[in-house]
Amino acid sequence: MPPVAAIQPRRRSVANENGPVVPFPVERRTAHVRRCAGELDGLHGEEARLYWLKVCRELAVELQKLGSSENQARAAVFAFQDEVQQELMRLHQADEA
Repeated sequence: MPPVAAIQPRRRSVANENGPVVPFPVERRTAHVRRCAGELDGLHGEEARLYWLKVCRELAVELQKLGSSENQARAAVFAFQDEVQQELMRLHQADEA
């Protein structure tokens, strides 16, 4: 008897059947948000700016590879930036308490 996978019909890509794949909202990637906030908290000046540019550009490229338009990727990066800023504020509020 052949394995079950061998007799199942081949499925087409979900992206082809239902449109583009929608990536998980980047601002909800909690571990990534916290890691970036932690890194930024330890950096200053030009080093912090260059790190932040790198993270945001990599994120935009990833989203575009997944099928997001430039405008969708830009909006997602802005939402991610907001979430990282809020995490930085939480970090500093915890330090003050």
